[in-house]
Amino acid sequence: MVSSDRDGLGSERSKERWLAAGEVGTSEGLGAVSSDLIRSWERSRAAVGLPTNVHDVPYVAEDVLDAHVLDMFQAPLTRFADELDGTGLGMLLADAQGRILQRWATDGTAARHLDSVGTNRGAVLAEDLVGTNGVGTVAATGRSVQIVGTEHYADLYRNAVCTGTPIVHPMTGKLVAVLTLSCGITDSVALVRPLVKSIAGQLERHVLDAQQPEARMMLAAFLSAARTEPGPVVGFGPQGLVMQSQKAARLTSADVSSLAEFCGGVRRDGRYFLELSHGTSELRVTTLDDGAGAIVSLQRERSAPAAALGPTRAQLVGRAPDWLAVLQTVARHRESRKPLVIAGEPGTGKASVALGLPFKPNSAPAKALTVDAAERHLSGSRKWLQRLADRLDAASPVIVRGLETLDASTLDGLSSLVETHGGSAPVMFTVSASTTEEAAEVAGRLNLPQVWVPSLRERSGDVGALWRFFTDQICPGAGLELRAETLAILEGHDWRRNLKELRGIIEDLTLVGKRGPVLPPDLPAQLQGARQLTMIERAELEAIRRALKEADGNRSRAAEILGLSRATIYRKMKAYRLTA
Repeated sequence: MVSSDRDGLGSERSKERWLAAGEVGTSEGLGAVSSDLIRSWERSRAAVGLPTNVHDVPYVAEDVLDAHVLDMFQAPLTRFADELDGTGLGMLLADAQGRILQRWATDGTAARHLDSVGTNRGAVLAEDLVGTNGVGTVAATGRSVQIVGTEHYADLYRNAVCTGTPIVHPMTGKLVAVLTLSCGITDSVALVRPLVKSIAGQLERHVLDAQQPEARMMLAAFLSAARTEPGPVVGFGPQGLVMQSQKAARLTSADVSSLAEFCGGVRRDGRYFLELSHGTSELRVTTLDDGAGAIVSLQRERSAPAAALGPTRAQLVGRAPDWLAVLQTVARHRESRKPLVIAGEPGTGKASVALGLPFKPNSAPAKALTVDAAERHLSGSRKWLQRLADRLDAASPVIVRGLETLDASTLDGLSSLVETHGGSAPVMFTVSASTTEEAAEVAGRLNLPQVWVPSLRERSGDVGALWRFFTDQICPGAGLELRAETLAILEGHDWRRNLKELRGIIEDLTLVGKRGPVLPPDLPAQLQGARQLTMIERAELEAIRRALKEADGNRSRAAEILGLSRATIYRKMKAYRLTA
């Protein structure tokens, strides 16, 4: 509806003139106002009178809110919210009447902002009750809007930027819900609008997935369990479809990923125990017929006997959606015993992904499961392939690391070997490559699918959790806690060596005897001079990365997706040190 570059003072003067005379100034001094915004003001004045008449936000009781819509979108929006941590952006899901079904505020700035404008579950932001805003105006028009500062009708929102978009049923065209990102006034909000549209597009695909026959079976079973079970309920359907009840909102994305991987290995209904982020939980798993998935009901948290738990597994760290999607893909291939090439830049954690737990070269699991392709240079291709064939004959899971070190003839021999032993045991391969094209060339020689592990700079929101994981491993008790300004520097770093570089920083601090909070001067020299990204810059960076991924690296296409000029996206990519 509006541009992010307008002058807030100009819009305020234009609104004052319009309220006084029914006209809007178009001179440069007052600033032009779009016709869509004027029509929204007209509807608002007809409904509520003067802007000063809106003193607070009305609420409805929670029992009248549509639980079905929230259940539909709880899981994907929780994953998206994890990526907004540290941006200051709050995320809102509203129904078609503008009633807030849920809010996500993953940092203190976002929570304080939403509190300041009275936006909580049950708040009603319909345009005819509170005037022009980024929820109610979307519900009234069915169109995306961005309302900045005094462009809101009520003075209550004069310090807010609200960017909203409709979520429309892909088959019926009916408005299902409204998605809004909201924050305080900032210098740059240009990429928040395409970010909201991108999320909404994925939610609409989520709705479409739920319409498939097997998915509808899962959805019916999920809704039944969500109504009757006293605790959190999560449903896993075909093609990665996930449903999550409101009570399951406390589960982290890592918890949901762990549940998905666990359910992939469950063949019959029963009660099980699983270690989640909040402790050991008792699960009731119901498997569905015809490959429709499984329903998990979390019972009470408890201390289970060691024998009931079985061997504990360290969880892989990270909540970024791309990272979790990779883990789920690998889990499906592991369960179906279909070979897979796991590719990525050096140091991204490919071996850990293949194992399903943190990779330690000298640990028992690593020694039992992994085969290093580099050993071929010591023993020769024939002997190396024979040893690998013996491992496959034993029907044991095998992980072959470092395919990029093999020559073409050895890769051809490996391809024949995998085809001969296909399906007898789970087999994973890792490839270190600079680009997906390089990895695809190797995977193509084996005639196998590949999955690309995101780099650390593409999952910068996981840096804090990874730091805690590595410090617990390397120097437990040293108290190397990151201050907020230090974490901001690390999240903005380009991480050319990925996890190895992050781990190396912690090891270096340990060697010099560092203890206690980590401040910016404690970091290596090349990081100390790095500029900290603002909250909105982090959101911009994520939006550009998503657009480039959607456009397969084509910068012109990415610019079209974001609604920006080619020159602008080139400039921003250079500023953020991004490569296509």
